Amino acid sequence: MKPILLLSIFGVLIFSCSLEYENSVSEELSETIPSSILFNVAQVQVKNGSPRASFSAQEARIWEEREDTELYKVEFLEFDGHRSIITRGVADYLLIDKNNNATITGNISGYSAQNEAAMVADSLQWEDETRSLKSLNESSVEISMDEGSVLKGNGFTADFYTNTIIFSSQVEGVIDTETDVADD
Repeated sequence: MKPILLLSIFGVLIFSCSLEYENSVSEELSETIPSSILFNVAQVQVKNGSPRASFSAQEARIWEEREDTELYKVEFLEFDGHRSIITRGVADYLLIDKNNNATITGNISGYSAQNEAAMVADSLQWEDETRSLKSLNESSVEISMDEGSVLKGNGFTADFYTNTIIFSSQVEGVIDTETDVADD
């Protein structure tokens, strides 16, 4: 009789306990744990059979719920139609959202062969739709041209449609206006 009583009590206990986890537990986890973590990754964007741009990173964290991707120790390359590198950039951190907008921070540097200019910054924001690059929180950006001009300032904005740059405050530097004149 004891085994039947013990089995009955055991059965009641098992069926009375339920291990139902509410959605809130999985939602909490999806906010703190990325969907995927990848190491030493590279992505190449191809157009008409030729590479247009390449991203490589030591680490990538993909967040499906937030619909964004974090990249650490990033290198960016842009190619022309002949597969030559026309833009190169590096940064410690890059956060790309679902609209391909990006927040870039930490040891940012880049060079554009097309514009013959280098850039150094601490934090930038890329707006994909408007193709504009802006400094965050009025942080300082320095632009150095191959011909010798150097500009540094806060409130930086670059418009890649019109190929113009703007500084809103604390601008300093040297603009080289001399042109080489051939001897007659």
